[in-house]
Amino acid sequence: MLYILLYGSSARAQSSVVLYGSIDEGITFNTNAQGSRTVTVGPVAVPDFYGVRGKEDLGDELSAVFALQNGFKSNTGQGTIAGDAFSQFAWVGLSSPRYGTLTLGRQLDLATDALRINSNGSVQYNFYLFHPANLDNLGITGDSISNSVKYTTPTIDGFSANGIYGFADSSTQPGRVYSADFVYSRGPFRASAVYSSWRNHVINLVSGLGDTHFLGESLANGALFTAQRQDIMGLSALYKATDKFQVHGVFTQVNLAAAANSVRMRTVELGADYSTNFANSLTMGGYVSWLGGTQYDEMGVGDVYSLSRRTIVYAQVTYQRTAGVGNAAMPLLAPANGSNQTAFRVGMHHFF
Repeated sequence: MLYILLYGSSARAQSSVVLYGSIDEGITFNTNAQGSRTVTVGPVAVPDFYGVRGKEDLGDELSAVFALQNGFKSNTGQGTIAGDAFSQFAWVGLSSPRYGTLTLGRQLDLATDALRINSNGSVQYNFYLFHPANLDNLGITGDSISNSVKYTTPTIDGFSANGIYGFADSSTQPGRVYSADFVYSRGPFRASAVYSSWRNHVINLVSGLGDTHFLGESLANGALFTAQRQDIMGLSALYKATDKFQVHGVFTQVNLAAAANSVRMRTVELGADYSTNFANSLTMGGYVSWLGGTQYDEMGVGDVYSLSRRTIVYAQVTYQRTAGVGNAAMPLLAPANGSNQTAFRVGMHHFF
């Protein structure tokens, strides 16, 4: 991270700007991508992004704050969302340790913000371990809330809460959105509870479910799915039992409704990480997800080695098996033409 401090004419006035980012690259061998073995290159450990955060001291413990963050794909240089300069978030607001923080702009869904931090996909640096089609919004894939107002309470005894309301807009956000969470973080334990409610949400399910139709809508030729209703409820927790061992888990439920049909997805996820020494960690995690007539079972194991505080190298194996209507379909990969899919991955990640 690059810090820039700016001092104004007042002795008390001080501003800071932080430039930061993440870049991940590696090679994945996929045993079943629509029936054929394929090799792909691209970010998997952490979605690539770069951003700018700033803060200006206004006096009396009040500060002006802002943040801009854009996602990109390191293997092609393309933005995560074509045409968006800051696809993940872009907001500005006021912050006070006594009264909390109020921000306006494009902001992360709280399922992404509060549940993701305790998930296998985040803790174990493996995006393949996020849930089918990212319907519960844990992965950062562009499901941020535009035209939104967010309030964050002060942290009291480890507890804090957030609330977001996103206004409907015919061009950028067809339906309204609201999201709320409660978060606790103190010592070796952190936990969160989240509820998000979307209306008329356009979702890219093309490679996410391993099927050509969903709730009566065709997904052929890259067609997008419009959820008239998408309600997400989730719980997550992480406990660091010792200096070497930690466990974490996530539960989510998503209620989806289209023009003619509705469905519910439930996912239970568990993971554990063990540090063999100060630089190396072994990871194991998986989930079971029930969506309509399909059950998705997924398991991943990995080894993460820290070259420094900001740079890691890793090796992972992730396996998914389905039973029911849909084929196997890991996030980021082309779906299989059957019920099994395995991804072998080696890569390198750097925070800057």
